[in-house]
Amino acid sequence: MTLKFPNRPGSPNIHRAGKSRLLMSASPADIRLQNRTVIMRALYPDDSYSRSELAKLTGMSKVSTSDVVSELLKEGLLSEGAYRTPHGPGKPSQLIHFNAASGAIVSMDLSNVARLRGVVVDLAGKVMHRVEIELPHDEKLDASEVIKLCRSLLKMCDACVIGIAVATPGTVNAEGLILEAPKLGWVNMNLVKQLGVLADCPVVVTNDADAAVFAEGHFGAGFSDMILVQIAHGVGAGLLIDNDVVRGKGFMAGEIGHVVMSDGTCPCVCGKIGCLETMVSAPVLDEAITNNPDGRDQILAQAGHELGRALAMPVALTNITHVVIAGVPRLANQTMVDAAQSTIDVLTRSRFMQAVHVQVSTLGEDAAMRGAAGLVLRNVLAVL
Repeated sequence: MTLKFPNRPGSPNIHRAGKSRLLMSASPADIRLQNRTVIMRALYPDDSYSRSELAKLTGMSKVSTSDVVSELLKEGLLSEGAYRTPHGPGKPSQLIHFNAASGAIVSMDLSNVARLRGVVVDLAGKVMHRVEIELPHDEKLDASEVIKLCRSLLKMCDACVIGIAVATPGTVNAEGLILEAPKLGWVNMNLVKQLGVLADCPVVVTNDADAAVFAEGHFGAGFSDMILVQIAHGVGAGLLIDNDVVRGKGFMAGEIGHVVMSDGTCPCVCGKIGCLETMVSAPVLDEAITNNPDGRDQILAQAGHELGRALAMPVALTNITHVVIAGVPRLANQTMVDAAQSTIDVLTRSRFMQAVHVQVSTLGEDAAMRGAAGLVLRNVLAVL
């Protein structure tokens, strides 16, 4: 399969632009690529239309629609299905589908330094294969382990691999360079370069919380505006506004884990004392529960309370009405959610503020991996 990359992923559909300067100055190649995107978006992930219905839906001519559909069928990105019998006079029309099985994406989650996780997903984001590698706890993750995991996943791919994705803790710039990941012991780690030699496809590296909130918006709860908190080896948040991830000028939006919340005595990996991460990260909570199994609910409720305190101000500043808590199900559960909900209500609710709804992630531990894969879909096929 030969993929053609849309040159402006996520840009407005040309058929909606009218006789704008964008349309008037666009080259035939630009318009054709945009038409491909319009057709795929109309069908993605599981809608079915005839060629004539696609022409009406997209505003394209029947000739252009037929040409683009034929091209995408030849590449395998679309497939033909059953015939639909018309209600009145006329010939049956054959339905066209997006072919999710025509490609694959390898996606990996590095948020737990002791357990690397990876999946192979199809072009609809469905998990097809899964691999986990247990590692001895160390202060630094060896990049060779990530390469090893990626090789294993690539061998499982039955379809053309359109991209490799990595969700990692830490600060990641627009080019995918990991500027700093204290939990992994990395500074200026270039996984894009190291993984790029394994397959002839793009590599996307992004922050794990940013990936998780993108996944929740497109594959999970479906909110276009939300804050997602990722409870993992560390603690981070992702912010989604109008279905776009807000990363910040320095790519550090959502780094709530290193905000000081108390005068505690536990030092944080960042060098400060009393950070949110020292109170609600997975290792901290697991240790507390191990030491006091009977106090499990109380420990998780207290963690939810601290999260609520940390989130009250961002909720008020952004007018976000949906908060999602993601992470391992044994910790990111309803007990934590209820406590966070109660605290946010107490601190923010008034006749001036809309109610905020807090919930557990619908995607569980797969959120970051599916979100990173979703960013590949957006960059390569522009369907999200």
